[in-house]
Amino acid sequence: MALSPVKRGQKVQIEVDIGISKIIIDCYILEAESDRLTLSFPPSKNEYTPYLSEGTEIKAFVYSFTGIMIFDSIVFDPPFDGQMVIEFSEHHQVIQRRKYLRMPFISDFFIEREEDEGNIKTSTVDLSGGGIRFLSETPITPDKVYKAQLRLVPYEPMIKVEGTVLKKHFYRANEYVMEFLKIDEKDRDKIIQKCLTIERIQNSQANS
Repeated sequence: MALSPVKRGQKVQIEVDIGISKIIIDCYILEAESDRLTLSFPPSKNEYTPYLSEGTEIKAFVYSFTGIMIFDSIVFDPPFDGQMVIEFSEHHQVIQRRKYLRMPFISDFFIEREEDEGNIKTSTVDLSGGGIRFLSETPITPDKVYKAQLRLVPYEPMIKVEGTVLKKHFYRANEYVMEFLKIDEKDRDKIIQKCLTIERIQNSQANS
């Protein structure tokens, strides 16, 4: 089985049968091998470790750069000291090619316009691998395609994108969203990794 889309740091949700119901636990990949994954296991979920003994069948939803994959898996090493190991079957199914994690993120976002109009400096509200929500004090014509640049990391080259700017009725008057039409896949991966990092930090703070 090829695990090329699966890398360290990516999100994995495991579905655990606790008898009367099923719960979802958020984990992250610590190590990826050809037929198994070492995952982080949140201490806040330690009450469910009795349901994850060696050999227990579970489902794993792997958030890869090519989409979400669902695997029939078994517990290889039960949760211990914040880690667990699961083993994959040889079959998996991509259940959705594009479903991106969206996380809050504030940074500079520059909308490019015609030379006589000048570019617009805006501020992001949140971002995902599929688009950006942002605030602009300068009105922007919706339903048009714009080129833009995102400052993802200070002192590094900005990410160049092209997308449709939309104005949705439930947003504030100066709030817009850009849905990406063109973006280098390496840059998209950087955004996805940034979102996963933000989520891990939020989960860590919530569990501390």
